[in-house]
Amino acid sequence: MGNNQTGLKREIGILGVVTNVLSISIGSGIFLLPALVFVILGNGSILAYIFCGLIFLALGLCFAEVSSRISDTGGMYVYIERAFGPLAGFLANITYLFGVAVLACAALLNAMADIASTSFPLLQESWARILFFVLILGIISLLSVRGIKDSMVFVKLLTFTKVLAILALVIFGFSAINIENIMWTGFPEFSKIGEASLLLIFAFLGGELALSIGGEMKNPKRTAPLGFVIGIFGVVLIFCLIHLAVQGVLGQTLIDNQDAPLAELAKNLAGNIGFILILIVSFIAVWSTFSSIFLLKNRILYAGAVDGLLPKIFAKLHPKYGTPAIAILFLAILELVIASTGTFRYLLILVTANSILIYFGAILAFFKFRLIDKKTGPEVFKVKGGYFIGVFALIALAWVFSRLPWVEIQGVFISLVTLILIYFTLNYLKIKREKEIT
Repeated sequence: MGNNQTGLKREIGILGVVTNVLSISIGSGIFLLPALVFVILGNGSILAYIFCGLIFLALGLCFAEVSSRISDTGGMYVYIERAFGPLAGFLANITYLFGVAVLACAALLNAMADIASTSFPLLQESWARILFFVLILGIISLLSVRGIKDSMVFVKLLTFTKVLAILALVIFGFSAINIENIMWTGFPEFSKIGEASLLLIFAFLGGELALSIGGEMKNPKRTAPLGFVIGIFGVVLIFCLIHLAVQGVLGQTLIDNQDAPLAELAKNLAGNIGFILILIVSFIAVWSTFSSIFLLKNRILYAGAVDGLLPKIFAKLHPKYGTPAIAILFLAILELVIASTGTFRYLLILVTANSILIYFGAILAFFKFRLIDKKTGPEVFKVKGGYFIGVFALIALAWVFSRLPWVEIQGVFISLVTLILIYFTLNYLKIKREKEIT
């Protein structure tokens, strides 16, 4: 099933894709994870980053190849729908849109309010948080309606501010590093590396959303895979540098600073001013991640509506700006409701299992397209050793999924069965209406 997306404007280049990957992946998690990983692995913590980086590089290469074959808007959803049909597409769209993107945005809104409340205690009050949510959602909704180009200027500003600030902190950190703090003797137990990697994987989740705007990319068959792979490499490198700087300066004191290791590093290097600055950067980091996900998830709803899986009203484009304005406003209102009734930690738990499920579907789509689509040439990003990389990615995902709490795994399968029943019910009602008309 192909979708007609000619109304969308192609304005995003490679830098835009790289920006979105960095923006989404370098979020709130990296401000906490160095200490949590160190508690598990001690001086050998960098091994978990390398192991986790290999998993996501494998996923990234597979997704990049599929993106060069399918350049429509929708990202993971559209890859699964094109590979396995309407039912799989319906499950992927709803799970990806509501079980991943919407919940992630709501979680990040709460994270922003939590960070800001350290300086503005009023934001601990429910009514003040709701007004704060309205302000943040209003800004990004307005930019999203005006167009992908204006939105990306804002996202790039936030993203490169946080990346440059974090790299500056890393550079200062390396100037004060104690080599003994990053040296280890003996190889840690693989089970311990696995335990630490499970934490890190949660931080990497979401970068693939950068592929959701294929219908708005310039030369998407080149822009999508190249931008995505560069972005993933950048994320892995930055995560490794951050951890080495934090561990190298703080050493064993990381165990006593599990709540804010980067803030403690900044305080160690520049006193209270450094602490305040990293607090501001952490707010910008979460705002950047939220803005990218909000911008990209609207295109998933739009793509599902274009394909006839969701109400057609969400496929309508703004007459002036050529953006899915109704989809944007609907999701902004939904975000407000969910963010006002949830918390960061609870919402993020729900996102993880759903993300892994979508990754499973996309990797299986990768295998199917490899088997049935034999076209080659410069327009296809063909991964060398692709089958081996794909099998490694599947095994790694299965391993990670098996480590999730049983309650989450049950929840995933219950939601899938529910969605399957909804799909067949809607399909039955649609066929019944068509027969009555004829």
